[in-house]
Amino acid sequence: MTSAAAPEKRAEDKMTDEQILQRIPDRSHKAQAPEFLKPTSRWATQAELIRAFEESRTATVDYVRTTNDDLRDHFGPHPIFGPLDAYQWILLISAHSERHTKQIEEVKADPNFPKD
Repeated sequence: MTSAAAPEKRAEDKMTDEQILQRIPDRSHKAQAPEFLKPTSRWATQAELIRAFEESRTATVDYVRTTNDDLRDHFGPHPIFGPLDAYQWILLISAHSERHTKQIEEVKADPNFPKD
């Protein structure tokens, strides 16, 4: 956690936990990532990408399991939703993974998807 506690920012947080959990994984609304979040081919191989993802995910899970931080008092800006507290960022990470899982399932369900 790099941001200082700022409980006064709670009034700026317009998203509810429920909205994050419902809206982020909802594939009925297609979305494009902002330019600065689009993939840039910075990993040379798929194995490097997977390793980086797993390391990041492990660090997040370890943090969640061990933190004593008040996640509701730390905020970070989201490019679309505005300020979210740290708890909401953790929900968003999970919901975003769910969204991509659904996207993969849609691609695999396409009749033109290779079956072999």
